[in-house]
Amino acid sequence: MPHEHSEKISIHPKHQARDRFGKEALHTAHGITEALAEAGVADDGVVVLRTDGKRHSFAELEKLIDDALAEDEAAAGGADPGPP
Repeated sequence: MPHEHSEKISIHPKHQARDRFGKEALHTAHGITEALAEAGVADDGVVVLRTDGKRHSFAELEKLIDDALAEDEAAAGGADPGPP
């Protein structure tokens, strides 16, 4: 039975930012793989994960997402996002 009313579910901007980051990361990884293939370099499947860097708290990660969203909004509206 079809829905008589369809409501668009709103997605929290932070969730959209996380999804956008994930997609961009996958596209970047794919681009690197294509470039290596074009250069004739074999893909050995090695992935480098840095574990010696600073560990961010959830509050710090949330601030990073908030800052990225503010930059997106400023770019869309042409406003100055302020200091980093």
